[in-house]
Amino acid sequence: MNINTIAIKAMKFRLKYFGKFCGPYYFTRILQKEGIHVGDNTVFYNPESQTIDRQRPWMLKIGDFCKITKGTVILTHDYSRSVLRRVYGEIIGEADETVIGDNVFIGMNSIILMGAHIGNNVIIGAGSVVSGTIPDNCVAAGNPCKVIRSLDEHYKKRKANYVDEAKFYARKFKEEYGRWPSIKEMDCFFPIYMARDRKSLEDSMVNTKLNGDNQEEIIEAFLASKPIYMSYEDFIASCEDKCMNRGKCCGKIFVHI
Repeated sequence: MNINTIAIKAMKFRLKYFGKFCGPYYFTRILQKEGIHVGDNTVFYNPESQTIDRQRPWMLKIGDFCKITKGTVILTHDYSRSVLRRVYGEIIGEADETVIGDNVFIGMNSIILMGAHIGNNVIIGAGSVVSGTIPDNCVAAGNPCKVIRSLDEHYKKRKANYVDEAKFYARKFKEEYGRWPSIKEMDCFFPIYMARDRKSLEDSMVNTKLNGDNQEEIIEAFLASKPIYMSYEDFIASCEDKCMNRGKCCGKIFVHI
């Protein structure tokens, strides 16, 4: 047993028994040590629930800034040849490279089959079964997984619903707890109403350190954008249908999904 094997076993032991102390990229480092090409800032959520096929580590490539969620299966081989062997007597091997590009989100319980090629900037819907090629800049889902819209179309759809969903979120919070949420509790909706300065982010304890992303890029894009509402109070007033300033402060909307 060489030093690298011992190190991998120690890392897996720590992840299994002390996972909450390991950080979001710890499992990524384990895969890299096992010889799998995994890019920077790629995160595996709930890795103990995932199956990452290590039989052919050189046949799997995962890019930068990928988000791979609970229950995902990623395969690099296919043992269905065993059925052919029983019928025809021959061992007919199979081989193809499984590739996941940069900035890919894979929804829960998806299966990425051997030889699948997922492009850059792709969202894979939960429960999808992916084979063949999924092109760049799209949203794909289903079994078999198929493109359902372009990323640009998805962006426009999400942007159009962004403010209404923020209001719905805030109203449901009040309905449950009898008070309006704090800015921190509003989470990812902060670009709608926050002042464009770092101190406001710090004072409100807004989370800008997001897994599978670059914190400084998030902050810089936020600072370069404009709010929809003049303040958080203005936004809350709009949730009560009392705001008189809706739409008066408009411009480029920064949306982080």
